[in-house]
Amino acid sequence: MNTHTETITTAQHTYAIGVEGTMDGTNTRDPVGYSNYNQAWEANLSVRLENMGDEVLKNPWITVNGKRHWRSIEDILAEILDDDMSEAEKARAIWEFARKHRYHFTTGDDEVKDTVKMLNVYGYTLCWDEAYTVSNLWQAAGLKIRRGIPHGHCTTEVFFDGKYHLLDSDEHLMILLRDNETIAGEDDLARDHDLMKRAHAYGILQKESRQTSESAAALFIHAGPRSGDRPFIGGHRMDVELRPGEALLWEWEDRDKYHSSKPPRLCNGRLHYTPRLDDTFARWSSEADNWRSADGVLHSAAADTESTLTYLIRSPYVIVGGQLEVDFSSGQCTAEISCDGTTWNTVGAVSSAQSLALDAYFAPETPPAYIYHLRLRGHNLAVQKIFVETDLQMAPLSLPALEVGDNHIVYRDESETTTQVEITHTWRQRDDSKPPQPPQARFPQPGAQVDGTQFTFAWEPVADAADYHFQLGTCADLQYCLSPTFDKLVSNTPSAGKAEWHVPYEGLLNPDQTYYWRVRARNNDGLWGLWSPSWTFSAKAPGVPLDVHLEVDWEQRALVLHWHPNPRGTPPAHYEIHGSGERGFSASREPYTAFAGDSGETNFAANLIAVAEATSQIFSAGENRCFYRVVAVDENGQRSAPSDFAAAPRPFIYSRPPEQIDANQVSTYQVETLRCIGDLRAVSKGPQRYFSAFRDADQLDFILDEGPDFLELDAASGLLTAQPSSQHASTHTVTIRVHNGQGSVDVQGFDLEVLPHE
Repeated sequence: MNTHTETITTAQHTYAIGVEGTMDGTNTRDPVGYSNYNQAWEANLSVRLENMGDEVLKNPWITVNGKRHWRSIEDILAEILDDDMSEAEKARAIWEFARKHRYHFTTGDDEVKDTVKMLNVYGYTLCWDEAYTVSNLWQAAGLKIRRGIPHGHCTTEVFFDGKYHLLDSDEHLMILLRDNETIAGEDDLARDHDLMKRAHAYGILQKESRQTSESAAALFIHAGPRSGDRPFIGGHRMDVELRPGEALLWEWEDRDKYHSSKPPRLCNGRLHYTPRLDDTFARWSSEADNWRSADGVLHSAAADTESTLTYLIRSPYVIVGGQLEVDFSSGQCTAEISCDGTTWNTVGAVSSAQSLALDAYFAPETPPAYIYHLRLRGHNLAVQKIFVETDLQMAPLSLPALEVGDNHIVYRDESETTTQVEITHTWRQRDDSKPPQPPQARFPQPGAQVDGTQFTFAWEPVADAADYHFQLGTCADLQYCLSPTFDKLVSNTPSAGKAEWHVPYEGLLNPDQTYYWRVRARNNDGLWGLWSPSWTFSAKAPGVPLDVHLEVDWEQRALVLHWHPNPRGTPPAHYEIHGSGERGFSASREPYTAFAGDSGETNFAANLIAVAEATSQIFSAGENRCFYRVVAVDENGQRSAPSDFAAAPRPFIYSRPPEQIDANQVSTYQVETLRCIGDLRAVSKGPQRYFSAFRDADQLDFILDEGPDFLELDAASGLLTAQPSSQHASTHTVTIRVHNGQGSVDVQGFDLEVLPHE
């Protein structure tokens, strides 16, 4: 065990501590994701900050290596933001910070909706908490926010660049549009589920899973107007005043003391208070001479007078337990406790050298407490020592942790009087594990241009590597990844166990754009090595087709699909056109399986329906689909991303009616119309919140508005049956109307000639 004690006599003081060895909490920790992260080892044991002076020490705090000065919302934003940031940069920086300093758990009350409490005291939120904690930061930074409205999930959208965007720090959702640059809003995801399907939901600790992303897409279903905001919740500050003889201890041990439910990861620190017996910070009884100090012993009044002595304990961390010790030269007293200063509970009788536990008054199920009063009652007492220990809950990622190497520590307080502080750091050092070497690039080579946008990144295997961490972005420092799709633990991908990672879909990278990528390795002891250099590459492929839209040829009952070639990338040699009845469908040249919710999986046929060399395509009767996407293909066979979809009008009757039928014969005409099969959508069903299935399909209702009595139209199937007799031999007017259950109607009118039967 190693210790360093620093004596401080000024309101601002800096000092340094060197930590030897190879392992610490930072370099043995998983990247923080949605679920609880793992950590192989922790070097830090405790930091004790004690007031050694004679006056109250106001708001002492330390930061190590410039991190975790989170005493208030303003302090948090000062760590995250720069003055010259745009609104978009502020929104992204706050989201990145928020998602990397919490995991998925909750207190079940409003405690973790307060950003300062969440970061310092707890370190976890569920979605309904996190929707507030991130919006608190956005609003404090001057950004406009809007309440998200996914099904069974809580989000907040943030406004910049003229629209609202979804940056979900709970499920780690940052979904890009087809340009691979613009961050989607919830309305974009509700309209086109394929944007989510090709992304990575739930963060880096979640396995790369198409089904998981499809399930996440099913939560975003509202396509109508959006409104509503979120109030700012919080205002808590990590202010602390230490009286003479009082100390704040940041400690990394989990002593199983917590507020509400037991989280999978927590730390328990403490407040220690040993009041001086001439303490002016106690509240005496009303009689001025009730207590007096002599020779370091505090004496109560005569035996016929009951004396009381009250101490106030206050903490910026939630209080989860404690104990009281009182040493007497003579007598004994009764200890009482109150969390509001009004209602008192008897803790018990205190004899000399005996301790009384206070845990029951701060049990997990009790309301959160940040203050309490201790009162001693007795007759003719001689008190030699009072010691109060208060247990605190602390968020592990908030603690002033030392790291391997040189640590720069800054101490500050806001006292107006002389500072006399002693800070003691206690830690362990470990050097029995050697960090892996940084990997070397194999493919693509630095500066290379790669054919296509879907390929396998590869690097030279590193000795003793148990896992790799891959990142890709648009800046050399890789402060941010392009999106969570490009921030991967290889063990959570199909490349597990290999020195590689395969891009899951075509078109996630833009052609002719410089990208940066890097890798680091982790050994079997959980120790991460250094990052490799940031290597550059660009992709050679066509850009995604633009402005895909449909025109309707009402006379021919045909659809004309138009698009524009993307000026970015290689010239297209031809185009592949995909069509489907599924809203938000994924373009596929092969049959594929999709998640269909609680009913399991469903099989879809390949949806490549045409190839065109021009930038338009006519779809006549029998070839129509509800939704279309276009993929550009260059002369080398490299493909772009599938385009945004174009939607046909629905219902749209595309079948051609008969012009003539014979009398005394049964004739049929099947009315064919476009029908949407819906998409995967979640609803609540009893206690199950995420009951997913394909929903909101068109429910067709066929109606014969006008026609002779020998016609019969099946309302469900649209089959028109004619049984004319010879007396019907003439020309008849027929009008068929079809509703799709979505508020839309199409009508087909035609003249039907009945020919005499010979």
